[in-house]
Amino acid sequence: MTETQDSAVDAVTVADQERDASAVRADRAAKRQGLLQKLGIVIPFVVVLAAGILLVPNFLTGSNITNMLVNGAILAITAYGMTMVIALRGIDLSVGSTQAVVACVAAASVNAWGLAPGILAGLLAALALGLLNGIVVTTFRVPSFIATLSTMSVFRGLALLFTGGAPIMIADASFRSVATASVGGVPVPFILAVVIGAGFWFVLDRMRFGKHMVAVGGSPESATDSGINVQRINLIAYVVAALAAGVAGILLASQLGSVNGSLSTGLELQAIAVVVLGGTSMAGGRGNVIGTFLAALLLAMINSGLNLLNVASFYQYVALGVLLVFALSLDSAQRAAVRRVFEGKAS
Repeated sequence: MTETQDSAVDAVTVADQERDASAVRADRAAKRQGLLQKLGIVIPFVVVLAAGILLVPNFLTGSNITNMLVNGAILAITAYGMTMVIALRGIDLSVGSTQAVVACVAAASVNAWGLAPGILAGLLAALALGLLNGIVVTTFRVPSFIATLSTMSVFRGLALLFTGGAPIMIADASFRSVATASVGGVPVPFILAVVIGAGFWFVLDRMRFGKHMVAVGGSPESATDSGINVQRINLIAYVVAALAAGVAGILLASQLGSVNGSLSTGLELQAIAVVVLGGTSMAGGRGNVIGTFLAALLLAMINSGLNLLNVASFYQYVALGVLLVFALSLDSAQRAAVRRVFEGKAS
């Protein structure tokens, strides 16, 4: 009887030790994952910044810094919405086409009705396109990749039909000054990117809705069992992604002064690259808005450096592709590191 009791005590002790060891491994995995998330964007950001300062003439001139901040801000605002969608295990390949439609609608509306009604019309167009994406994904259960790949083509066609293939020149001076205005020397688009990014960060990190998004991205089945309305959250994410792309499109139209139906072609690849490079996992369950913001600035620095060095635009596509491969490799490395620790294959 005494031996049986001793064996039971030993079994309980071993179980407690295994549980403690598992908790230590989980904590170590979380810290390692967090470190990889932060260094994943900080290291290339610092390296590219140092290389630009040392190797690229006129990299730190006032006009070039302003251009980098504006271009990075417009890309960051677009990528904020993509961050939410990818955190939900989804993807939105239609952001470039959405941006083209919104920019064209806003430009034509500004010319017809003025600044405020024109911007409102552009945002309403973004809302409609986002709703369409969300309904296709949630109601018709079409995988997000296929759904947004299809709407990418549909929206691009709508933009070309709307413009008739011709550019729309924006005559309203107040609208054109939105992207070129500054406050205390800081471009307005950059300020907007910081403010909007802070809003996205607050929603994702501090609000119940953001925690539900992370839960849905981590395990949709478990989230459903917990009573979370997965379909509603997905629908809202696609609407927000379209609105973010729309706001960026309006800023881009203001910056360029004219728009056409082929505007922002290929933008979806840039948005995905900065989101993943910023630390948001393609596997879902994790979003990093601050990382997205820094990654957008990083991409703007790379593009600016290549332009100043008179590198052919073809190589910019190569650089973007390499950056995306790096980001996806880093994401895979993070998940592999966590998996190894949980499986006890690494200390």
